[in-house]
Amino acid sequence: MEKIEKWKFPVSSNCICSGVNLTYQKGDAILTYDYYDIDNDDKVFNGGLIFSGTVAHRHSSEKFTKYIEGSYDTLLEITNSDWINELTTLSPDWAKRLSMKNFAIYLDSYGLFEFIAKDFIVMNIKEGEMEQGA
Repeated sequence: MEKIEKWKFPVSSNCICSGVNLTYQKGDAILTYDYYDIDNDDKVFNGGLIFSGTVAHRHSSEKFTKYIEGSYDTLLEITNSDWINELTTLSPDWAKRLSMKNFAIYLDSYGLFEFIAKDFIVMNIKEGEMEQGA
């Protein structure tokens, strides 16, 4: 298993304001958040990550997380993933058709989020809190 750093949270995740939301739209998992930026007059910003073509996800709360080294405030791609190997065993024909990657990020007070998806997209950061239900 190799871990490749793909993206860093814009500030320390202990600056998250209203929480983290996980939603699904058309096969994509969308992780949104808002945070205050202490280096920018404590202004609040919001953004998110879109995991395109998500086939599986899992979340472990902070108290029940097996920590993945390097994942704190950092999105990792985990190569030679045991989880992808397990999914491939369950459905080899589909696994051949899909280009699956294992992504993981640990956010302070929210735990570990993992996704099996084709890829990820960083949403544009906007000033202000998240919209309710976003």
